[in-house]
Amino acid sequence: MKFENEKIYGSTANINANLRKIILALNEDVSKLLLKQGEDYQLFALRALTIYAGKVFDRLISYQDFPIEYNAIAARNLFECYLIITYIISNPSKTKEFLSQKAYDELQINEGFLSITTANTSETTIKSIQDRMEYIKELMEKNKLTPSKSWNVSDLAKKTNNETEYKAFFKLYSKYVHPSSWIVNSRDNEYNNPVFKNIFILQGQHYASCITKLVSKYLDERNIA
Repeated sequence: MKFENEKIYGSTANINANLRKIILALNEDVSKLLLKQGEDYQLFALRALTIYAGKVFDRLISYQDFPIEYNAIAARNLFECYLIITYIISNPSKTKEFLSQKAYDELQINEGFLSITTANTSETTIKSIQDRMEYIKELMEKNKLTPSKSWNVSDLAKKTNNETEYKAFFKLYSKYVHPSSWIVNSRDNEYNNPVFKNIFILQGQHYASCITKLVSKYLDERNIA
């Protein structure tokens, strides 16, 4: 897979405009569904993912003059959104599992908070965290939410036939989203160079355009059905 073979569906302005249109359409469908008191986990997940992708794309195009790490993180997160959206559209039955990850993530966050409490931490603060954790556990049990560890990027890349792209570009991303030796020991003009920055920006635009294409197709097929 070569970078020059990547296709961007539309200009930056068009991608941004299309994302906004899709988000509006998803919001309308969710509102209609809620009025009917219906459930559609796939619709809920795709709306949330597309809204987040829109926010990240805003950062990508707004932070072009910022240090390269900003561009790398935005491009990486758009790639991950693209993988999750691709997987959810192809495997609707897995959507509830994805949504249940939120509860599991919050449990881990709260466990992390508890692990760093000290003798000076108020009992009220600790109890509020523990109560929240108990509530989440009860909610997960009641709704039969079964979080999985199979939502990491490498697994998603394999499941969506994007493993080649993952191997090629995650090597690049990983050096920019962590304090790697490349970042720490290089001069600014070595790692923060316009060639690499342009790659991140163009890759981010590519994944954002792929997301708009995928979700637009999903909405068209949903309306036909």
